[in-house]
Amino acid sequence: MAETPAGLWKPDVDAFKREDGLWQFGRTEFCEFRFDYNAGEHVVFGGPSTKGKTRLAFNLLRYCATQDLPAYVAVSKPDDKESANQGAMLGYRRVGEWPPPKRVKEIFPEYRPSGYLVWPKLGDAQTDAATLAKITRDLINETYANGTKKKHAILVMDDTMVKAKVLGLDSEMVTILAMAGAMGVGIWVFVQKPTDSGRTTLWAYENATHFFLTKGGDDRSVQRYIEIAGEQGPVIRRVMPTLKPYEFLYFQRYEGWLCVVSKGE
Repeated sequence: MAETPAGLWKPDVDAFKREDGLWQFGRTEFCEFRFDYNAGEHVVFGGPSTKGKTRLAFNLLRYCATQDLPAYVAVSKPDDKESANQGAMLGYRRVGEWPPPKRVKEIFPEYRPSGYLVWPKLGDAQTDAATLAKITRDLINETYANGTKKKHAILVMDDTMVKAKVLGLDSEMVTILAMAGAMGVGIWVFVQKPTDSGRTTLWAYENATHFFLTKGGDDRSVQRYIEIAGEQGPVIRRVMPTLKPYEFLYFQRYEGWLCVVSKGE
């Protein structure tokens, strides 16, 4: 990534250098031209609920997910307007089971969607957890097995805490974090607090390449971000309190690259 906006592919009227020295980019500019994502890299979205993590993930998937690197979004709410609307805009196929019923036209790569909303029919409190657990586990296991056959994918685990604790999928997600990156299978994890998602949180912090952090949460959350950033920790401490609603501080662990991503549409 370039250090300054010089040489952009197209002008970004929202790009500017902040008083703290970081560059801030418009949401579209960042997602399309500034986010350098490779198959198998893990991503952490950190911050309280209702702060825009899900929408940012879909904004990124618009440019990351392809027929060769499909996104599998495991939905775990009976009603999730954000995922439904964003998935529809991206042309994702919504399925209620896994594996989904085959479509003849999807034999041809050009007709395969770049993503799927894996969304079981929900509405029964007595059976929903068991239904979600089975279908999501089947999705994770098949994606992992396909990874051994060089089939790359992005697993989007929104509501990570629910999946880890309520659905009992902590072990499966940790396996992806620890072993599947080299196979081209990346997992996108959503964290509200450093301790609220079982072992998945700990492994995600240690194995992720990309971090998107928004304002909010307790001091322990911020301190964990600072520890992850290493030499860039003081920058995170300084910048996090200045973020506006729906803005994110982006940190690339291995390159040490930081910037602020605007709230978008």
